[in-house]
Amino acid sequence: MSSGWVLLALSSTVISALVNMLDSYFMSQRMPGMRAHILICVLFSLPVSIVMLIAIPLPTGLGLAPLAAIFASTSASSLSIVLVLQAMKSEHVSRISPLISTSPVFVAFLAVLFLDEGLAWQQWLAIAAVVTGAVLISFKTDVSGEARFHLRPFVMLMTASVLVAVSNVTNKYALGYMSYWNSATLIFLISSVLFLLVCVRRSVLRELAFLRQRNFTIGIALANQAVAMVATVLAFWAVKLGPVALVSTVFNSKPLFIFAFAALAGRFVPRFLPQEPASRRVILMRVGATLLVVSGLVVMLI
Repeated sequence: MSSGWVLLALSSTVISALVNMLDSYFMSQRMPGMRAHILICVLFSLPVSIVMLIAIPLPTGLGLAPLAAIFASTSASSLSIVLVLQAMKSEHVSRISPLISTSPVFVAFLAVLFLDEGLAWQQWLAIAAVVTGAVLISFKTDVSGEARFHLRPFVMLMTASVLVAVSNVTNKYALGYMSYWNSATLIFLISSVLFLLVCVRRSVLRELAFLRQRNFTIGIALANQAVAMVATVLAFWAVKLGPVALVSTVFNSKPLFIFAFAALAGRFVPRFLPQEPASRRVILMRVGATLLVVSGLVVMLI
C-alpha cells in the first residue's frame, strides 16, 4: 500500500492546527464578532467554489439522494463551525481542539444505531477514555490557577463534535456517488451560501467598515481561509488514497499540534493568544487529558 496518504493526512492536520490558531486569534483579538469573521471567509470561498464547480462538473445522472446527503452534511458541519467559533471567544484553542476531536466516538455510535455495526470491548473502553479526557480538558482555571468545570462550553463543543460526526456519515454516503473533488466543491458552495444568508447584515457590514487595521486584518483572514480550504482538499485526498480508519487517526492527532503551537506562541508571541492562569498540576492534567483523548481514538480506530 502506498504511504503517500500519510504525508497528505499529516500535512492536512498540521495545516488545520495552524488555521485553528489563527481563527482563535481573530475571534479573541481582531474581529468584532463571529458573523464578521465568517463573512470575510465566505467572500473567498464562494467564488472559489463556483470556479471549482465549473472546472469539475458533477457526474451525469446524479440523483437527489446524494445531493440531499451533501446538503445535510454541509448544514451539520456549518452549524458545528458556528459553535466552535463562538467557543473561541472565551475558550483557549488548546482545549477546544481535543473536544472536537471526539467526533469519531459519535460516528461509532451512529454506525451501531443505523448501520448495524458492532464494537469490540476495547473500542468501548476507548470511548470511555475519550469522554473522560474530554471532561478533564474542559476544566478551566480561575484567577488562582485552580481548575473548575465549565458546563456551557463543554456542551457547546460536544454538540459541535456530534454535528461533525453526522456530517461525516452523510458525506460518506454521498461519496459513493461522486468524487471527493465534487463533494468538496458542493460543501464549499452550499456552506458559503448558507453563511452568506446568515451573515449579510447592515450591522455586520458596519463592523467591517470600522474594523481596526481593516486591510491587514481582512487580508490575513482571507489568506487563512485559503489555507483552510487547501487543508480540506488534502484531507479528502488522503481519505481517497488510504484506509479511512488510519487516516482519521492521523487527523485526530491535531490536539497535540495545537498544544505544541500554542506553547510556542505563548513563549515567543505571548500576546498572540489569550493567556490564562494555570498551576503546574492543571497543566499536567490538561496534557494527560489530551493524550488520553488521542490514545482512545487510536485504539478505537485501529
